[in-house]
Amino acid sequence: MHCLGRTFSMSFRTLLVATVTAALSLLPVAGATAQRSGLISRTKLDNGLEVVVAENPAVPLATVLVAVRNGAFTQDSAEAGLAHLYEHLLFHSFRRDPSAFGYEVSKLNGRYNGTTNHEVVTYFVVVPSKHVDSGIKLLGRLLEDAHFSNGDLKDERPVVLDELQRDESDPEGLLARQVDRALWGESWPRKDVGGDSVSLQGITPEQLKQTYARFYVPNNAALIVTGDVTPDRVLAAARHHFGDWKRGADPFADRPIPPVSPRAGSAAILLGKDVLDVTIVVALQGPSVRTDPAATYAADALFEVFNDPGSPFQRRLVDAGPFQSVTGHYLTLDHTGPIELRAKTTPAHAQEALLKLLDELDNLDMLDSVTDEDLAIAKKRREVTTALTVEQTAMVAPQLALWWSSAGMDYYLTYDDRMNAQTLDSLRQFARAYVAGRPRVIGVLGAPTVVDALAAWLRAGARKTTP
Repeated sequence: MHCLGRTFSMSFRTLLVATVTAALSLLPVAGATAQRSGLISRTKLDNGLEVVVAENPAVPLATVLVAVRNGAFTQDSAEAGLAHLYEHLLFHSFRRDPSAFGYEVSKLNGRYNGTTNHEVVTYFVVVPSKHVDSGIKLLGRLLEDAHFSNGDLKDERPVVLDELQRDESDPEGLLARQVDRALWGESWPRKDVGGDSVSLQGITPEQLKQTYARFYVPNNAALIVTGDVTPDRVLAAARHHFGDWKRGADPFADRPIPPVSPRAGSAAILLGKDVLDVTIVVALQGPSVRTDPAATYAADALFEVFNDPGSPFQRRLVDAGPFQSVTGHYLTLDHTGPIELRAKTTPAHAQEALLKLLDELDNLDMLDSVTDEDLAIAKKRREVTTALTVEQTAMVAPQLALWWSSAGMDYYLTYDDRMNAQTLDSLRQFARAYVAGRPRVIGVLGAPTVVDALAAWLRAGARKTTP
């Protein structure tokens, strides 16, 4: 399953957003700028704003969301955390009153939030469906009338820094951040959603204004409305409240995103903390949906099989092996998504577990004992997950935003058919190209005595393999 985002505001950094796969089939209608299925429609306004509507009348609620192609991937080394700080400040600066946006949402009996991810920033409100027009109007005002001052920055910067400190005070979060930093190397600022205290202290109001002018234009954004709504009503409100938002230049025409720096070799991060279990993380650079879309489907299919409780992988590693749990995932991104294996074991089995997991990955392209039946079981589980996720109407809009920005809506709408076409050979090709024998970062979190023993073992192994 594609996991298109890891942050639901920075306080939920480890959330892996579940995705809605393409249970909604696309049926084109007349006109090149409007396409519709039974439950989802897309229209592009004259100013370039894409309007996406997903109908679900099961609950009388509507989610109104604006997505902007911004996020960590647009940051250079001096701007880490800028997109996330901007998200906070936009709410804070509404009508030059930090409480004004929340007050307006409360009058609609709704709630609101924002998210910053690797390749998209979102702002959304959830309201009773009878207030959908007012929700669209409110977000229109938020996005089109941004003002930032030194006072806003002074007030909100400590809030973001506190989020980062809370995240890093969690040993699991600290391990994840250190592994990510090692995995991306020189490209780390373009993967660092949260930033750090140094980069955040250096951000100025002028940089915020430049971010708004460059990225916050309708031709780099989408209005996504889901729930108990109709496309005609949403489109009329969108034209009324967003139609005057002026088109801007292509944000990436004069500032293209540089390619991600590939890893030249493997590395290990060993973190000694006062914890009872041992956490093992193995991270690799995976495919980009832009340059190798076929591999992204195969990645999803392989990890669906890998994570199934009855799969050969789970039987070897957990049922009859040294692990308490092992899961793998690939994060779909336009600019190189990560592959991550995360496992739990006991201190007594730490060395055996790490050796076994690395051996499994080095031979992943063999798909030992995996059959077509395993693929079929994974397909059935995906169908159930899709059905359950679609019922969670408030989550559909943020998920669609992630798809829209990184992979595109056409990718989303054809996802189910592409997944159903995956074969064991497709999975082997992906594993051979991106996992087996590829440069990786190994992260281990355990008690200091466990970590010291693993470090000595790894150093001894390195000496034996050095010519």
